[in-house]
Amino acid sequence: MKPITPTMHGGLDYASCATMLAAPSLLNLSPGARTLSYLFAGSYLMVSALTDYPLAIRRMIPFPLHGKIELATVPALLLVAALQKETRDRAYFLGLAGTVAGAYSLTDWEANPDA
Repeated sequence: MKPITPTMHGGLDYASCATMLAAPSLLNLSPGARTLSYLFAGSYLMVSALTDYPLAIRRMIPFPLHGKIELATVPALLLVAALQKETRDRAYFLGLAGTVAGAYSLTDWEANPDA
């Protein structure tokens, strides 16, 4: 049994969006890395707001599909990390990829979103 429920996952999603918006300034990332982080935050926010779980604004994306979308961002984050020239930027995107992979692997994607 996986410990992260759909509601918990939603909370993690919104917290991740806030982190991706705040971290670039706090970590003094390069302008390019900041922009990429903001783009990832925006895409995560859109998917989160439209996912079928209690914290959504409009429940349009099935929760298991949300998981597939999220999992697809891991290679994208790894690619972005590999393309960074600054060590700090690279470490940031590697950390994001690890966080997403961890949340994905601990989430119960088959759970009833309203349970």
